Amino acid sequence: MSLTLLNRLFGGRGSEPAQAASLPADPLDLHTFAERHAQALRTAWPQARVRLSFGAHLADTRIDWSLADGFADAQFVGDGYRRYLAAPAALEQVLAEQVAAAREARRRFERGAEAARDDAILPVLKTRAWHELALQQARSIGGGARSAFVIEPLAGDLVLTYAEDRPESMDYLSPAEAERRGLDREALRACALRNLRRFLPELEVQGEDGLYAARLDRNYDASMALLFEHWRERAPVRGEAVFAIAARDELLLCGSDDRPALRALRTVAQEIARDSAYGLSAQLFVQRDGALHAFEG
Repeated sequence: MSLTLLNRLFGGRGSEPAQAASLPADPLDLHTFAERHAQALRTAWPQARVRLSFGAHLADTRIDWSLADGFADAQFVGDGYRRYLAAPAALEQVLAEQVAAAREARRRFERGAEAARDDAILPVLKTRAWHELALQQARSIGGGARSAFVIEPLAGDLVLTYAEDRPESMDYLSPAEAERRGLDREALRACALRNLRRFLPELEVQGEDGLYAARLDRNYDASMALLFEHWRERAPVRGEAVFAIAARDELLLCGSDDRPALRALRTVAQEIARDSAYGLSAQLFVQRDGALHAFEG
């Protein structure tokens, strides 16, 4: 959908100030949050050497940790702290994600050169209907009922799967291949999201007055909803962020407190899901506590 159509559907309304994020009376300061982050690593690896460093800027705050076998890694605290401030109730989830990323770094060290192949894994949003059709096709050619894809329920009628996107080919990751590589569900998702974050500098957010379209490469636009905490400052909305994830190459959003925008967003989602060659869901989805949920409003 073009920005012109977006403006035609949503334009002409007076702008209202975006609602500020709701924070607890005493949110953790950076030092306390960083200590909690470091302690989460010490709990996961009691034998690790963990060193916390504060720089002149938030982006410079880091945790260096190492193990006796030569493994060493650095985790920067700033990104997690920004996500915590945006959703303070999700503190434990943010810390769990940092530990998951650390486990991924540890696993890559243990696997050596073979782990470089994991850099091609990216998250792909699909629908339950797509998965059912894939299963039917597998049965028709004698493949049995087992899915050839790693599938996770995501929200509403959306599911999450994973692709290995290399310059020469693109293939969906199978459960057998994920198991062979030692990628359980937590590690696989952490790996895919880490790889997707490489595209954040290329993400273009268009729109104004609380109504936005996120543009990437026409392949992983919809997947960027999974990383909203990393670009939410570029799309200020009133209330919770509500997404139309109507096609692979369409990601639109507005705020839950903006009723006219919600009505228009719902109409657009239905049209795109019906007409697009890459259609996904006609439902709307809300970003809440760091995760997507079907929007019932």
